[in-house]
Amino acid sequence: MLVDISGYTTFVAETELTHSQILVAELLDAVLQSLGAHLEVSRLEGDAVFFVGSSTGPELMGWFDETYLAFHRRLRKVVAERAVNCPCQACVRAPTLTVKVIAHHGHYSRFRVGQVEQLHGTDVIVLHRLAKNHVPSHEYILATAALLERLLPEQAADFVRLEEVVADLGALSVGYRDFAPLRALLH
Repeated sequence: MLVDISGYTTFVAETELTHSQILVAELLDAVLQSLGAHLEVSRLEGDAVFFVGSSTGPELMGWFDETYLAFHRRLRKVVAERAVNCPCQACVRAPTLTVKVIAHHGHYSRFRVGQVEQLHGTDVIVLHRLAKNHVPSHEYILATAALLERLLPEQAADFVRLEEVVADLGALSVGYRDFAPLRALLH
């Protein structure tokens, strides 16, 4: 699983480095606290967290929804704390950030280079290539067919199916579910 902050590049490019760093660290921490309780953190990747685990079934959907809500709860808390005291662009633009999840079921191996553990395999590449996709939203779960097959039929039915053409890997069957309806739970 790759949990990625949507809007990160623009946010960092157009805001002050110090406060944008603090805000992004807070948001990544919310993701780590939520999903890290269920899956293993493989590594941080700038604005994303790469998770691995053996649990790739129906329970994931609840974990992803809770991670989305945890992200936005933390964002609202941080923005509320800073809104009164800080007019910087990072604090002003923070509410434009949201989160997306790219999920896949596959195989990988691990190896070490010095003190760093690395994941290896085509299925690792799939997740990273799918981070740039044609989903018409900025906050969603994008799951490969291999993962969708592991869900309950009613969960899989919530996903809009499409095909993504991925460089060097060809056409991949995927589905997405927009997180936007969960925003109502934040009020």
